[in-house]
Amino acid sequence: MNDSVSASAGYDLASPGKRLLGYVIDIAVVFFLLFLKGLLDYVAVYFSSAGSAVVFHYLHFLLFWLALGYMLFCDALPNGQSLGKRLCRTSVVGYPYPTNCSVFQSFLRNVPKLLFSLLDGLFVLFGMRRRLGDMLAKTIVINSPPAPRTETA
Repeated sequence: MNDSVSASAGYDLASPGKRLLGYVIDIAVVFFLLFLKGLLDYVAVYFSSAGSAVVFHYLHFLLFWLALGYMLFCDALPNGQSLGKRLCRTSVVGYPYPTNCSVFQSFLRNVPKLLFSLLDGLFVLFGMRRRLGDMLAKTIVINSPPAPRTETA
């Protein structure tokens, strides 16, 4: 039995469309943080004291590292769900054993996305729907089970 058949039988794989939508939402979060970083330059013009220059410098630095950190480590958030994955009801789990995505796995998954975006994304269209980053980190993206509903009296 090949890997594609065995992965489909054991996992509810996320569709390429859901994965793309989750990626677009995550990129929007990164661009929003970078937009705020750029907006600081315009706000800093109105404050001319030395103390405010230091504060704006550190905020600039912080927003850049938050954007980069989110891009690289977002899959290590609880249940392997970045904001985009949570909204699309998908999650990243280990493959072949369904473990939570670790910080190191999230890093390994997302570095190829930064380096080879288009090429990396094309792999989702074939076989087990795994990107180069998924193969490197030994992960797979699945549909999340629906959250259990709690009844209120």
